[in-house]
Amino acid sequence: MLATVSPKRNLWSIRAYYFVSIGAGGFIIPFVALFYRQQGLSGAEIGWLGTIQAAIGLVAAPIWGRWSDRLNRPRQLLQVALVGTAVFHLMLGQQDQFGTIALIVAAAALVMAGWMPLSDNLAVDIAESIPGTGFGSIRLWGSLGWTIVTAVAGRLIELFSLGVIFIGYAVGMIGGVITLFFIPNPSVTEPDPTVPPEPATNLRQAWHIIRQSKRLMGLAGGLGITWLLSGSLFSFEPIYMTELGASTSIIGMANALNAAIELPAMLWADKLVKRYTPGRLLRWALLLQMIRMTAVLIYPSVATIVVTRMILGIQYSFFAIGLIAYINAFSPKTYRATMMALYGMTLRNLTTIVGSPLTGIFFDTVGAYWLYAIGLAGTFLGWLVLYLARD
Repeated sequence: MLATVSPKRNLWSIRAYYFVSIGAGGFIIPFVALFYRQQGLSGAEIGWLGTIQAAIGLVAAPIWGRWSDRLNRPRQLLQVALVGTAVFHLMLGQQDQFGTIALIVAAAALVMAGWMPLSDNLAVDIAESIPGTGFGSIRLWGSLGWTIVTAVAGRLIELFSLGVIFIGYAVGMIGGVITLFFIPNPSVTEPDPTVPPEPATNLRQAWHIIRQSKRLMGLAGGLGITWLLSGSLFSFEPIYMTELGASTSIIGMANALNAAIELPAMLWADKLVKRYTPGRLLRWALLLQMIRMTAVLIYPSVATIVVTRMILGIQYSFFAIGLIAYINAFSPKTYRATMMALYGMTLRNLTTIVGSPLTGIFFDTVGAYWLYAIGLAGTFLGWLVLYLARD
């Protein structure tokens, strides 16, 4: 439970935090593959960078989650992670050799692994302290920040250079550090002597909890298959768009479009997850992903990718809200941050370790178009596993 200053102040502070920190990602995520390509990296090398980042996050993410569950100091941990992320990305923008880029990507991954699951856990705690407030009403502020940033980032790149993406990202990370000062750490309460103490969190017990739960195992299997075969597609899509004739401004506007759709979609997802179930919301998200990939396969063009980004906005909203609600519903409270790290970072990174270099090699060999076909097959199999494990 968060220390009480003003629940409404905490709510607006976490919204501001999501606005600047996730919004900053609008500088990096849509354009970093273009930077790597500009520096002369092949598709395979870009894929290996994804593997390096994933391998580091695989180990680091649950450690960050365990620290959060044990230390009860999410704000300070987040601030350390954000400062480190800013510093390493400023360094990354100065590199032009694969070896040094890989080293800095590895260092950045070490500190980046913790900040998203810790952020989500902090946001959920704040949402639960205010009746009628859902996680989506907080997360949509990140989408708003992303919308604004991506709408202008492409034009800034054209005016200056791709180096501007690292400066913009670092500024957003520092903005996140500042907003976190307005959010108190959870209050420390004296334990009730009549209630047995809860066991300390540990990764072995977390894995045991997952193995004993059909729903959590189904979640791991469904997401694992989906991410393995489609998770790296988004990294190569900007390159594919440039091959189809899109400018960086168009790429930025495409990302702004799906983020803008997320604003109402997040609130819609909040309502749907209460009316139906988290598992159903996750399956709907995968169905929407299949529709989007099918559309690009039928009519591959910049226009198709841009238009289907509206589907992506709804899809991502359903997925983000559904995943958080699913973990909260079927995990012990003392393992919440650890579970978010295991699913959101460790599992995702484990699939990326294998999938990212294979995707890069496949991109070099036959091009980006067929990545959509592989992604479609993987998404269908992931949907099927989630359906069989449905609640």
